[in-house]
Amino acid sequence: MTNSTEKVLYNFALPAPPSPPPEPEIYDRKLVTQRRYITTWLIATRSLIARWTLILQKLLKELDGRDKLMKIIQYFIKILLHYKLAKAKHWSAITSHFSMTRKLLRFGTAIGPIKELSLLKNTIPSTLITLNAIVNSISDDVFCLHKLGLFGSYVGATSEKISAYCWFAGILVDLREGALNMSALKAKSSEAEKPDTQLAQKIHIAEISIIKLLMDAVFCACDIHPPKEAASIQAWSGFFSGVLAGYKLWIRFSI
Repeated sequence: MTNSTEKVLYNFALPAPPSPPPEPEIYDRKLVTQRRYITTWLIATRSLIARWTLILQKLLKELDGRDKLMKIIQYFIKILLHYKLAKAKHWSAITSHFSMTRKLLRFGTAIGPIKELSLLKNTIPSTLITLNAIVNSISDDVFCLHKLGLFGSYVGATSEKISAYCWFAGILVDLREGALNMSALKAKSSEAEKPDTQLAQKIHIAEISIIKLLMDAVFCACDIHPPKEAASIQAWSGFFSGVLAGYKLWIRFSI
């Protein structure tokens, strides 16, 4: 085939079909909204986790925070043991270790009340309250040393009984002070013209403190005069006391 023939055939050939236009992008409003919601949720969750981690770090740095966290775990396990939801052979030993660790953490706390004791400056009631706190702390330390094997069973039983009575007396004093503080805060709140957020939070913390003290009173009363269901009562009251005390610390560190 000559070149001229090829040119003639090329002129009579059909034109190539044009390429199809690009498909228009479909805007799915629901999908975009879901993606935005997920992104916002992830950002909020990340900041919340970071905040909780920081509060937990502060709790673990404080002696009282470590004590309360171990108390919650200890009495939660005791609840499981009471209802036979955990193996007694393994978990009862763990609760004993938690109890001993908490005693060691609180060992020597009598130094604080001893520093506060001053018969020349304090009134007789405040002096008696401080003396009660000193005797309570010292008897706790003696009982701790008994558990370590330094003292015999008689000294351990006596110190445990003295500690229980002193603790119960201290709880009653704290309940009275908490009730007076609560009434003063509520009176101040009723006199305020505008709602005060800080005052409302103080009232909330005071309410938690009173409930926590009532749980402690129930627990301590079982030590002094144990009823038939003392194990379950102490397990639940100890657990709620630890949770409320931990919640108070959580509020304090989250401010």
